[in-house]
Amino acid sequence: MLRAMPPKPTTSSLVRFFTLSTLLAATLFAAENWIEVKSAHFTVYTPASEKEARNIAKQFEEIRALFHSAFPKLRTNPAQSVVIIAVKGEKGMKELLPEQYETKGHTHASGLYQEGFDKHYVILQLDAPGDNPYHALYHEYTHSLTHLNFSNLPLWLDEGLAEYLGNATLGEKRSHIGTVDPTYLYILQSNTLIPIDQLLAIDHDSPYYNESNHASLFYAESWAVVHYLMLNPEARQKQLLQHFLEAWGQSHNQLEAARQTFGDLKKFGELISGYVRGGQFYNTLINNPEEAAEGPLASRPVPAAEVLALRGDFFVHHNRTEAGKPLLEQAVQLDPTLALPHTSLATLYFHLQQPHLAQKEAKEAIRLGDQGFFPLYLLAASRAEMGIASESTRQRVIEELKRCVEINSLFAPAYDLLAQVYASSPEDQKQAITASWLAVRMKPNALEYSARLTELLLTNYRDAEAKIISDQIAKAAYTPAEKEMANELVARVANHKDYPSQIIRGSIPVQPGNGSSPGSSARAQHSDRPPYAQQLLVGLEGTVTSVDCSKNPQIQVTVDGSGGLATYQIVDLAKIEVTATGDAPAPACTEWNGHKVRLWVSLPVGNKSSAEVKRLDFH
Repeated sequence: MLRAMPPKPTTSSLVRFFTLSTLLAATLFAAENWIEVKSAHFTVYTPASEKEARNIAKQFEEIRALFHSAFPKLRTNPAQSVVIIAVKGEKGMKELLPEQYETKGHTHASGLYQEGFDKHYVILQLDAPGDNPYHALYHEYTHSLTHLNFSNLPLWLDEGLAEYLGNATLGEKRSHIGTVDPTYLYILQSNTLIPIDQLLAIDHDSPYYNESNHASLFYAESWAVVHYLMLNPEARQKQLLQHFLEAWGQSHNQLEAARQTFGDLKKFGELISGYVRGGQFYNTLINNPEEAAEGPLASRPVPAAEVLALRGDFFVHHNRTEAGKPLLEQAVQLDPTLALPHTSLATLYFHLQQPHLAQKEAKEAIRLGDQGFFPLYLLAASRAEMGIASESTRQRVIEELKRCVEINSLFAPAYDLLAQVYASSPEDQKQAITASWLAVRMKPNALEYSARLTELLLTNYRDAEAKIISDQIAKAAYTPAEKEMANELVARVANHKDYPSQIIRGSIPVQPGNGSSPGSSARAQHSDRPPYAQQLLVGLEGTVTSVDCSKNPQIQVTVDGSGGLATYQIVDLAKIEVTATGDAPAPACTEWNGHKVRLWVSLPVGNKSSAEVKRLDFH
C-alpha cells in the first residue's frame, strides 16, 4: 500500500509555528500581574512583589553609587535609560532568552546585560543561586559606565574595574567595596602570574582573553592589579591609577604609560605577586545613597498589553525581530492607545532599512503620547534616510533633532545627525561644528564622531583644530579599521590645501564620510551611526581667472586654487548666494575676474562628476 508521507515543514510554516509558540508563551507571560517600580536611574518590571522590585532597583543604585564614589569626576549618566526585567525562575528566563534553552547542555545564565541604541536592558532571575548571582550584571553595567568616559580603555583595566565593582558586597545601609573573590584568590595563589608587560599587551584576540584555561588567570590578575591601585594605601597616596590614566591619555601607549607610572615593570609585577600571596587585602565601607535607601519609589501595575510590548521591545533590542514583531502587533491590537509598541516597531523598521514604515510608526507613537526623545530621533533619521530633497524637509529634520536633544541632552547620535544636516548648507557651518563637538563630548569613545568633526573643521579651514583631533584619533585608534581611518585623516589634514580640488578632479574618490550607508552591517547591529550620507560639502579657495557670463543665469567660472585650475558650472546664478566681505556689495558676474573667492561645492556621494556650486564668498 502506498501511503502519502507528511510534507516537510517549509520556512514559512516554521515561522508560523515559531510565531504561534511565541504568542502562546507571551500570552501566559502577560497573564501574570506585573508591576513597574522607578528609582532615580533605573526602571524595574517584574511579576514579583513590589518589595522585590524595590530591592532590585536599590541594588543597582548602590552599584552606580560605588562607581561614583570610586571615580567622582567621571560621568555616571548614560544617555540611554536602564530597564530591568526581573523574572521568576528558569521558566521566566526561558521566555525572554529562549536561545539559551534551544541547545541541550547550553549554559543558562542568571542574567543578561543588553546595551541598546536608545535603552539598555537588564534581564535577571530573581531566585538565581549563589552568594553574588548578579555579579555578571554589575560587571557589565560597570563596563557601560567606564565606556561613557574612555575610548578603548586598556583591556586589563577595563575588565579589572568591572570585576572590582562586580564583586562588591551590597548591604542595607552600607556596602563593601574591594570584596575578595575566593576563586580568584585561589587562582592567583596557585599559578605563576602573567608578567606585567604581557598583561598590558593582552587584547580581544589574545588566548588569555578567549581561552577558558587562560582567561580565568587574566581576569583574576586584572582584578588584583586594580584592587591594589584602588585600595592599597601607598598606591592611593601616590595616585598611581590617576597618573596612569593621565599618561595613557596623552600617549595611548600602555607600556610607556605603565613605565612612567609604575617604574620598573618587573619589580611592579613582583609587588603585585607579593600582594596577592600575602593575603592582606583592604576593603572599604561606603554609605548607600539616599535614592537607594527605603523610601517612596514610584510604582504602578502594568497592563497585559504593555507587558507584551515590553517583551517585544526587548526582542527587538536583542536582535530577535522575528519574535518581537508579532508581540508588538498583538500589543497594538490589545490596546490601540498604547504608544510603546509603535516606538518599538519604528525602531525595528529603521534597523531593517524600511524608513517609510519607521516614519509612520514614529509619528503614531508621538500622536499616542510618547513624549520621549527617541521617536523624534527615529522620525528625523527616517526622513534623512529617504533623502532631504527640499529646504522645508531639511528644516523639519533640524527642528525634530533640536526637540530630541532638548528632551535628552546626552544623546550623541542626535547631535551627530544634526551636525550632518547643518553641514549640508554653507550658511550653517558654525551650527554644524557646534553640534559635532557636542556629539564627541557626549560619546568620546565613538571615533567616527571625532572623524566627522575633523572633516567639518577642514571644510571650514580650521586646520589647526582638525590636526589636534586627528592626532588624538590616531593615538586612540585600536582596531585595524580605526587605524586605517586615522591614517587617512592624518594624511588628509596634512594635505588639506590640495584635497578639495583633487576631489573635484576625481583623483580622490568621494567616500560617504557622513555616516554608514543604509546597507551597512553596523546598522543591523544597532550601531548609533546615523544614515544621512547624501552629500559631501567642501570649501574651495582661489582666484577667478576667467568667467563666462554670456549665458546668464548659466555661468562657467574657472578658479586657480592650491590644486591648480578647476572649472565649475553654475546652472542658475539666481538660485545661489553670492556675498562679499565687509559692507561691499557682491561683484556682478562680469566683475568676478581677478577676485579671490571661496566656493562652497556640494558633491553627491558616488557621483563626483556632478559637483554643484552652492555659494560664492568674494573677498
